[in-house]
Amino acid sequence: MNQSLKPDLDWDDQEIVFTEMTPDTKFVFDQMTLRTIKAVSPQKEEEILDLACGRAIDAFHLSLNGARIYGLEPSSTMLKKALEWVEPEKEYPVILVRAIAEKMPFKDNSLDKLVCKGAIDHFVDVDAVLKEVARILKPGGRVIISVANFESLSCKLGRIFDLCYEKLKGKKRIEHPFWLPPKDHNYKFDYPFLRKCLEKYFLIEDIFGLSLMWGFPYWGEFLEKLPKNISQRLLWGLDKIARWFPQLSDVLIARARVKK
Repeated sequence: MNQSLKPDLDWDDQEIVFTEMTPDTKFVFDQMTLRTIKAVSPQKEEEILDLACGRAIDAFHLSLNGARIYGLEPSSTMLKKALEWVEPEKEYPVILVRAIAEKMPFKDNSLDKLVCKGAIDHFVDVDAVLKEVARILKPGGRVIISVANFESLSCKLGRIFDLCYEKLKGKKRIEHPFWLPPKDHNYKFDYPFLRKCLEKYFLIEDIFGLSLMWGFPYWGEFLEKLPKNISQRLLWGLDKIARWFPQLSDVLIARARVKK
């Protein structure tokens, strides 16, 4: 743990909200949400925590099957946005909690499942968070984590592409390339690191791969020029390969059972 890091208590997702998305980005975002929720498989009367819930949109969808959903979020800004989303939907309430992931206000062995989509690499201390997750889950409780893979095939090829570009052009293609974690990420996740983090407290049931080639230079622009049915076939075909080789996939989705 880096002692200089502190949780961002006023984080705002405004900078990462896309008004326009290339086909590969839309595919990844849509499928990441759908498959993460499917991996959670919420059941009626289960108690489930959406960790770092943001706007609580996923938390709301998890509640539709009758599960009791909590949304934990450290940012006051994001909690205000979450209230705008969940407050009118009285039939499917989401209980919002402001806290940091390293110290969650839940009793031992109190929750059936916990899901964390696209946020674990932002935390200050991943090991402390996973230890907390193991504490609050019931015996046999499950954790579902989805996270970007920064050793994906796209990232590996992107590094080579940018190195060649810099040598040929004498300048960087872009100041902060896509294959480097953004500045608000405290960890660089890949397949081995995700396994290592989880195995300390959990029995891994599966790690799924999602998508290939997301973010590679000019890939999105190329897909936009193709007829929609062809670009979709390409994306689904590459996604099928990603399922076979999760180490190379753009996104990793893990499901694990607590060691109790």
